[in-house]
Amino acid sequence: MIIDSRSPDSMTRSFVEVNVLLPIADAEDATNTCEAVRPYLEGKDCRVFVIHVVREKRRHADTETVEARAETVFERATACFDAVDIPSTGEVWYGTDISETILDAAAEHAADSIVLTPRKKSVWRRLLSENVVGHLAREADQPLIIIPTAATIP
Repeated sequence: MIIDSRSPDSMTRSFVEVNVLLPIADAEDATNTCEAVRPYLEGKDCRVFVIHVVREKRRHADTETVEARAETVFERATACFDAVDIPSTGEVWYGTDISETILDAAAEHAADSIVLTPRKKSVWRRLLSENVVGHLAREADQPLIIIPTAATIP
């Protein structure tokens, strides 16, 4: 599922444009992340590739549920970036390794940077979850930018 907030003609890349990959987990993350990232991108010649990563293989996923969740994510991201005239697209990516899936998407979209915002997690959840940020920091070919959100600032 791909949602494009611009016509294909307006998505052509200028010679100075920056491609930003923005992984988003859910609707709440979309609101928090886009609001945190937008001030840094506003007025810049850039475009945003929003990806929603599903941690499973496509054939095992409940695609109807995934697409409904992704549509909400993409609608929130599109509304946020359209407000400041930043073109954005949204795609669902499937993979059992979240960080590798993000890296694959970054390569496919020739991303100049990967931008993340931290999500609130309990200490136990952090210990038991995959260390996506650590893996991306070690393996990404482009800058990994982490921007705090209002929801994560103490």
